[in-house]
Amino acid sequence: MSQPNDILAPQLVSVDIYTLCHVDDYIQDVSNDCEHLAYALNLIETADPASKGVIVAVRSALLAHSEHACKMSADIMGELITQDEVSINE
Repeated sequence: MSQPNDILAPQLVSVDIYTLCHVDDYIQDVSNDCEHLAYALNLIETADPASKGVIVAVRSALLAHSEHACKMSADIMGELITQDEVSINE
């Protein structure tokens, strides 16, 4: 796929870019935070099988949330790219 800017360049898009960028940045922050927390759980050492199971479950949930946030961010940009062109009457 081409870079989003290459696709958007010939189009006028009726979106508040500041708000869109802010939302996208927030989603990316959530994704990164979840991923970092999931990997931080690797540092916890325990011999208790139940505790290990909880750690694995929490890590899996965090990584799933991270993946979902990345997909959501990509979907937002994809929807922006596929919006119809807006014409200007001069």
